[in-house]
Amino acid sequence: MVEKKKAAITAAPKNTTTKIEKDNDINKVFRYFLSETETTLGCMVFTGILRNSITFYVRQLERLGLLQVVYRAPDKRTHRKAKHYSSDKSQWIIKDAQLNLFDGKEDRV
Repeated sequence: MVEKKKAAITAAPKNTTTKIEKDNDINKVFRYFLSETETTLGCMVFTGILRNSITFYVRQLERLGLLQVVYRAPDKRTHRKAKHYSSDKSQWIIKDAQLNLFDGKEDRV
């Protein structure tokens, strides 16, 4: 019986080196677009993540305001018109604010 207890104790060693931040695919996509202005196909080629997953992550990052279409131009690989994305806010196109019907003028009666 003593031998069984020793085996049970040594079977589960303590792991003191835990990985705090796990690098998942959406982080890889975000970091890729920080350094590159590229299409989802270019991201797929570089990262190795499936393209349907990349398009899902791009949509999520756009909704969060972390990614934006910078321009549309022919892709390097397919030569078809495609969206080029970037996470770098210095490259983003500033969207116009919501238009105001009254332009700050108030009717004073």
